[in-house]
Parts: sequence; structure tokens; C-alpha cells
Amino acid sequence: MKRKHARLFQQICITGAALFLFLTSSNIIVSAVSVDLFANTQVSNNSGTTAAAPYLNVSQQPVTFSIDGSTTGVGLIKTGKKYALISVPSQLSSKVTPNGTATVTTTVTIPLADLPIGGLLTLLSTLVTTISTLLPLNPSLQAPLNSLNQAINNLKNENYGNQNLPITTEQLSATLLGVNISQGLLPILTSTLSSRLTDLNNVLNTLPLGLIGLVLTQVLSSVSGLLTSLGNPNSAISTNLVSASILGKTDISIPTFVTSPNGLTQDYTALIRGGIVQTDDLTIQLLSNFGGNTNIYFDAGDLALKSELLPTNLNFGTHPIQTKVDESWNAHVGGNSANPLQTGTIRIDDSRTAAKAWQLKVAQANNWMSGQKSLTNTRLAISLGALKTNFQNYTAVANQTIQMLPSNQVTLMTLDSTTAAGYVELPLNQFQLLVPKNTPRQTGSYQTTLQWTLSNTP
Repeated sequence: MKRKHARLFQQICITGAALFLFLTSSNIIVSAVSVDLFANTQVSNNSGTTAAAPYLNVSQQPVTFSIDGSTTGVGLIKTGKKYALISVPSQLSSKVTPNGTATVTTTVTIPLADLPIGGLLTLLSTLVTTISTLLPLNPSLQAPLNSLNQAINNLKNENYGNQNLPITTEQLSATLLGVNISQGLLPILTSTLSSRLTDLNNVLNTLPLGLIGLVLTQVLSSVSGLLTSLGNPNSAISTNLVSASILGKTDISIPTFVTSPNGLTQDYTALIRGGIVQTDDLTIQLLSNFGGNTNIYFDAGDLALKSELLPTNLNFGTHPIQTKVDESWNAHVGGNSANPLQTGTIRIDDSRTAAKAWQLKVAQANNWMSGQKSLTNTRLAISLGALKTNFQNYTAVANQTIQMLPSNQVTLMTLDSTTAAGYVELPLNQFQLLVPKNTPRQTGSYQTTLQWTLSNTP
């Protein structure tokens, strides 16, 4: 009599414990002497992440944040510094850091009333009046007077041009990045006003001192004092000039490095705020409704046993019944001994960085059965290869053969508490069915089930 095919089926059981971490965005305080410079700030980033395609365990990933403002806000203050700010939630504390120089593109105006030239303009008005009075007697003053009026009009010009400013990004705190726009504007605005004053000074030096000596001397002294103050970046005139400036449409690009939060137990959406502020407060902070916001999405990772790498059907072939000698049958592809041995691979990927520990076990669920008939004393031997893993804290069975018996659970690997992401790969080099000679046998197709259990604990 011939014995029908003996087949082995495996099923995979993965158990796990779910942990929930309630993540809240940071609520940030703003100084009473700070204002939002734009009423419609837009913030974006180029991470390309979405809820369906989040970052998984990235480190120092380049991400550029963009802040755009086009409608100037109301209630501008005229003291303090202008900053572009990126504020991240506490989960990203120290995880978003500067990556080179930010770029600020803007247009700048300074209202005439806020230019530090009020006293000078009064003196210049007196000078112009004096020259105009002398003009009928000395027509040669007409050309210098025209040049003087042109220099005065230029001095009163409120337009300070289009600017493209490279500015260093500062790490103001673990959750706040800042771009000091005032720092970038200061040398440009002071040099522009200084250039206009220098042009005026050159015109003044062409005037006949003998005719208008007293008033001209006063004007020259005022111009000289302004030029000296503007040459000092820490002078009140210099800093007030920048504070009083008004930004038109402004586009800011802030390159950063982004690293995934540690210990996520569920996917996380980071709401990141950004805006452009003017403030007197050196510990600059943002209100939760300040500016605009943008999201970066992060994957908490998962624990996965790659079931597709395990054989789904072990076929040991067809054999005649005999009871004289012990037998061992290897599983071959398709059950044909002319084919290669049936092999498989245990592959576990754990991309989580939360604290974790798990065990991998295999068990034979029941005896080899064909209906009500059983093959007693039969053993399945699984030959294991060399373990590959990048985990550190583990114990494992490898490079040996394990014997499977009904209800006998074998622990293949135990991972101790770790936060590292990693993988495990263990080859299954051979499946062999050992049938003792005294085993009662009847015709039939016998089968059992292997259960691979990955038990996950926090």
C-alpha cells in the first residue's frame, strides 16, 4: 500500500499591545510689545510628507520652510527687532535645527515722519529760503539751488528698495528658530540713508560759505552728526531707522534639518507655526494663533513578520507503508525529491523607536492527522541557519535543528527592552519529517499546522 502526501501548513499569529500617547501642540506666549507684521501669513515646507507618506525615522533630513506675507498688518510698533520665526511643538524639541543661511526677499519703505532727519529738514528749509532770497542778486546760485532741492527730495524719499538678504538662522530655543531681519536690514538702510546724506553734503560743499555761512555751517554740522550716528550700528538712530521701516511683500526661505521624534507609539502630525514679528522682547515667542502653520507627518513605525517569506505548504512526498526501519523525509518543492529542498526565511522588521520588547515562538498545533487517523511519535525537524540582525539586546536560537512536537512551543528569539529600530533574519534551511519504524500507519494524507507567534510588549 502507498501512503498519500503528508503536508504541513503554517499559520502566523501576531499579538501585540497597543500604547497611546496623547500628543499636544505647545501653546506659546507672546510679549505684549510684539506684533504680527502681516495679516495673511502663509507658511509651507518642502518635506513632501503626507498622512499617507510620512517620514520614518529620518535623521538630519533637509527641509526648507517658507514664510510669505503680502498684506501689512495694522498697529505697527516702531521699536524692537523684526524676526521671522519657526515654532515647533515640544515633540520636536531640538529636532528642527538651522541648515545654513536663510533668505529674505522684501521691499522696504520708511515713512518720512520716522526718518531721523526732522531737525535737518528744518535747517535745510531755512537754507533754501536764504539762497532763494539771494538769488535775484546772484543768479549763479540757481544751479546749486536746483542741486540742493534734488538732494533734499532724494533724502525725503520713503522708498528704500527691493532687498534680497542672506541672514543666518538662529536657534533661539529648543523649539524656536529665528531669522533676525533687522540685522540684515540695518547695514542696507543705514548705508542708503548715509549715501543720500553724503550726496547732500557734496552739494552743500559747493555753496558759497561767505554768503550763507551761519545757516550752512549748522546744516553741515547736522549732516556730519547723522553720518557719524549711522556709521555706528548700535546707535539709537541706526536701530530706530530699522525699527521704523515697513516691509512690503516678503518671502522668506529657512533651510533646516529635521529629525523624527523619539519614542512615537502612533503616527504623529507636527503642526509647525511660522510668522514675521516685530518685538521688544529678547525672549521672542509666538502665540498659538500667530502667523500661519504647516504640517510635517511622522510615522511611528511598526513591527512586522514577513509572512510571505515563510513556506505555506511543506510537501514531504508520497511513500509506501513499512514498519521495519526508521524513515526521514525531506520537504521538497512540489513534493518531488528531484526538486530543490523547500526552504524559507523568518524576517522581522521593527521600525519603531518606542521602548519595546518581543518574542518569536513557533509551535506545532496538533498531531499529524488524516481525518481521525494519527501518526504518533512523528517529529518535524527544522534546520536553522545563521541569524542576521542589527539589534543588540537579544537571545536567539540559530545554527541548529529544533524538534517540533504537538503543543511544544519553541522560543526562537527574545528581544530585550530597546528603543532601536532594526531587523531579524533567520534562514529555515531544511524541513525534515522523522517517522519511527514502530509508528502505526494507515493510508491517508496527513497534515498539521505550525503557528509562528510574534508577541509584542511595550
